[in-house]
Amino acid sequence: MKILLTTPIFPPEIGGPATYTCEISRRLLERGHDIRVVTFADTKPKVQGVKVIPVRLNYRVLGTLRRQLRLFFTILRAARGMDLIYAQGAVVVGFCSLIVGKLTGKPIVVKFVGDVAWEQAVNNGETKRYLEDFLSQPEGGLHIKLIMRIQKFVFHNVHKVITPSHYLKKLLVKFYQVPDVKIEVIYNAVALTEVKVTGEKYGQPMAITIGRLVLWKGIDELISVVPAVSQKYPDFKLVVVGDGPEYENLKKLCHDMGMEQKVVFTGRLNHEETLALLKRADVFILNSRYEGLPHTVIEAMAYQCPVIATGLEGTIEVIEDGQNGITIEPGNTSQLSGKLLFILGNEAIKKEMVAEAYETVKRKFTWDSTLGQLEQILNMVAG
Repeated sequence: MKILLTTPIFPPEIGGPATYTCEISRRLLERGHDIRVVTFADTKPKVQGVKVIPVRLNYRVLGTLRRQLRLFFTILRAARGMDLIYAQGAVVVGFCSLIVGKLTGKPIVVKFVGDVAWEQAVNNGETKRYLEDFLSQPEGGLHIKLIMRIQKFVFHNVHKVITPSHYLKKLLVKFYQVPDVKIEVIYNAVALTEVKVTGEKYGQPMAITIGRLVLWKGIDELISVVPAVSQKYPDFKLVVVGDGPEYENLKKLCHDMGMEQKVVFTGRLNHEETLALLKRADVFILNSRYEGLPHTVIEAMAYQCPVIATGLEGTIEVIEDGQNGITIEPGNTSQLSGKLLFILGNEAIKKEMVAEAYETVKRKFTWDSTLGQLEQILNMVAG
C-alpha cells in the first residue's frame, strides 16, 4: 500500500502522536509499504526511507489560518498517487485530511486518542468537569463548540476511526453518535528492546511520573504526598518528566510546601532519556483524572517498573489491580500515599507484579500483536 500519514507533531518533538507516527511509519516501511508523512515542523525531520514533508509551524500574522491553509495544500500535493490517508487526530490534521480525501476520492482513516475540546476547555479554565460530564453538558466558548462540531463531522465522514481502547470507542458511540461498526480498537504497542540505564538516580527510593503538565494529570496531588513518604524514606525523591502549562504552578507548589529538594522537574526529555530514567525508577505513578489508554503505563510495565495508577476505564484495560499493578481512586491522596509506601516496602510483591506486568505487555501490547491488525484495516479501507 501507499499510505500518507498526517500528524501534528513528529520527532524530534515528543508526545504520543510523534512517537506513534515515527514508529508506525518505520514498521510499515519494513513490511514493504510506501510511506509519506506530512507534519508541522520548522525543519525537515528525517526517517530513513520515509519521505517526511514539513509544514511551517510559526507565522507572525494570521498564524492559525495560514498554517492550516499551508497544511491543506501540502496534504493535497502529498496525496497524489497514494492509496489512503491515515490522520493522527480529528481536528488539526484530520479535518484537512478529510477535505483532501473528499476532493481526491482518497479513503480516510483517523486515529482518536482523546477529546481535544475537553482538553482545551480544561487548560483554558472553562470547565472543571470530568470528561464524560463535560461531553454530556459541554462548557466553554464558541471555539470549544466549534472543535466539538469539527470532531463529530470528521468522525462521521471518514471511512474508519481507530482508537487505542474500548473506553474511547464507548465515548465515540455515546457522545458523538459514531456507528459502532465504523470504529476499530487497536491497542497501543511498545517495542521490547534494551534501554541503556542512565547513570543518575535522583533519590533512594525514586518515584517517577511522565506526561504533559496539565491539570487532569493530578501532579499537584502527587506532590502533596511527598512529605508523608519522605518521613519514612528521607532520601525519597519524585521525578516529574515533561513540560506544559502547569509547570510554574507546580514549581510554586513545591516551593510553598518546602519540597523543592524532594521533587525534580526534568523538563522535556527525548524518548530514550525518558525510558532510561524509567528503568532506574522504583515505581511509576500516573495520578490522572482521564486516560484513553495510558501509553506511559504500558512502557513502565514493559521496562519492569512497578505501576500505581488511577483506576480509570482506559487504565483498567491495562492494569488488573493487585496482579500486574496497583489502581487507586482518583483524588484519594491518602490511598495514593498508602499504596506508594506499600509498594516501596514490599520487594517480593513488587517483583511478582513486575513479572506479571511484563507478561501482560508481551501478550497484548507488542507490535507483533497490533501491527497486523492495523495493516488489515488499512488494506480493507484502501480496497
